[in-house]
Amino acid sequence: MRGPVVFRSVKRRRCGACRVGPLTLLVLADGEPRCLDCVDLGHLVYLPRGDTALTLRSRQESALSAVVVRFHRRRGRYERQGVLVEEAALARAEARCLADAEARARRRER
Repeated sequence: MRGPVVFRSVKRRRCGACRVGPLTLLVLADGEPRCLDCVDLGHLVYLPRGDTALTLRSRQESALSAVVVRFHRRRGRYERQGVLVEEAALARAEARCLADAEARARRRER
């Protein structure tokens, strides 16, 4: 896994450095929650899970990416919710996916 892990918070938490809150996405740094701006991840955009080709290509295009996870209480584990990638990388990945959408659809039918 490359890049930091970002947590999707269930509780209403504030940033330990700038006291902004409540945070929906946070990074644990030095044992306390930090907002994305304080850890220099504020420029990344959220890409929810679901489209595997788009996620893979956007992570390949992006110089910096982070995995977003959320704790599932019933299952007792963290589950992946999506990724944070650079906006330009997401645009390039969407263009690549549109270019070969027909070929991927034919492969799925087989």
